Amino acid sequence: MRYRDAAPSGLPSFLLPCSHCGHRMVITGVAPARLASGVASNDLEDVTHSCVRCGTTLTRTIRPLLGGAREIARRV
Repeated sequence: MRYRDAAPSGLPSFLLPCSHCGHRMVITGVAPARLASGVASNDLEDVTHSCVRCGTTLTRTIRPLLGGAREIARRV
């Protein structure tokens, strides 16, 4: 599975307010999550969000969509 930095999103599909200034955050990166031992996880991803106003970053660890659901989400 390939991972790369994602371009900042211009779509308001997922509105996450900045905890510092309250402005909208955008997705700026997706990478495999690292376990405590430093090994990359097979089924978790770290999604990095950045505030477009103040630059605050937030990283969420999620379980990505599987199979056909991922392809459907990319088309939307």
